[in-house]
Amino acid sequence: MEEKKGLLGIPRRIWIQLFFLALGYAFYSANRLAFGVGLKSIAAQFALTAMQVGMLGTIFTLGQALIDIPAGYLSDRLGRKRMLLLGMFGIGFATMAVTTASSFLAAATWRFLFGAAEGIWNIVMYSVAGSIFPASRAMINGLMMTFYSVGAYVGPSYYGWTLEMNPGNWGAGLLSMGATTVLFACVLIWGLKAKDTDVSKDIKTMHITEALRTVGTNRGVWLAVLVQILNVVPYWGFAAMGPYLFMSFKGFSATMAGQFFGIIYGIGGLSSVVLGHFADKFGRKPVILTMAILNVICGYLIFHVIPNDNLPVLYLVGGMMGIGLHALYILGYTIGQDAVDARQVGLATGLVGACMYFASFFSGPAMGYLSKAYGYMAALDIIVIGFEVALVVVALLMRETKQKVLLTIDSTK
Repeated sequence: MEEKKGLLGIPRRIWIQLFFLALGYAFYSANRLAFGVGLKSIAAQFALTAMQVGMLGTIFTLGQALIDIPAGYLSDRLGRKRMLLLGMFGIGFATMAVTTASSFLAAATWRFLFGAAEGIWNIVMYSVAGSIFPASRAMINGLMMTFYSVGAYVGPSYYGWTLEMNPGNWGAGLLSMGATTVLFACVLIWGLKAKDTDVSKDIKTMHITEALRTVGTNRGVWLAVLVQILNVVPYWGFAAMGPYLFMSFKGFSATMAGQFFGIIYGIGGLSSVVLGHFADKFGRKPVILTMAILNVICGYLIFHVIPNDNLPVLYLVGGMMGIGLHALYILGYTIGQDAVDARQVGLATGLVGACMYFASFFSGPAMGYLSKAYGYMAALDIIVIGFEVALVVVALLMRETKQKVLLTIDSTK
């Protein structure tokens, strides 16, 4: 009996799997982006320097950078469902464990391990999503980012509220979020089906050195790396240090910071599925160029034009900037997947992720150093606006990577 098809010709059971993946991405983003809202309280407790604050804000990306390539390869060899479960359980446990830290080193260690856990989830999730329906790859990846945005709003907003309710107690909100994430991971034991998540295992026939050589010499993959780095440094430099800077120098309360950055990294990303559809229909290049220009304009308005007390306009422009940041985030992965065959989607995704997160790790300390040396406004201009301007130039010069893909999923599996 032929299985009923749903939207885009994808079987309904596959959409259910995509839903669990996307919901997991919401838990993922809630945990990762909430932490920055508590950095001012954490810095006060541990008497941190500006560079230490920046490092603590982005050290999780170093964990991701080191795990991404192994995760992309091992997921195809050991099973994607197993790796997804490991990632989600790790995210929850690490979020809870960081609340036990009594020093900068302990907190940094747990955030590093958090990054390794979420790196497993991130790469394997995008590998599964990118393999399901190549003809709508950007749209499916955008769907993941849309759910990410829900978590990115709820997490900082909820955590900011808990900080207001429990002044000085930065661990209470993280503890409850981590525990809820562990419960969701238990649901995934039943919810994810290996027969659907592990549909692509062709890489088992390829030796790791050959796989790395093939992907590592692919120009399209390195274009994806460049696009990701030029967007992700502003993305994470602003996400990690932005709440601390806005609370320290702009007079934002914890609730205001949680709301503002929740809008940028949450609501701003809800359009990712639509922009992914546009990238599938019209090409990657025009969407990247448009969104990079949008980020430059919005960053300038937020930093230099809009008064600090004009919250409605700040929220509106912040949401628009979030649209650009998130669209570019998923398109970098998509370009890397465009450049390889089905056997190498996981590894290519892992390579792009490893490079971009390694660069992200330095964005936090760089923001801390620049804000100390030249002032917080110069730091924002260099890390956020400067890198997005460079991305505009790359978008103008790059060739289109979108190809006509006629592959469909085999519904008989």
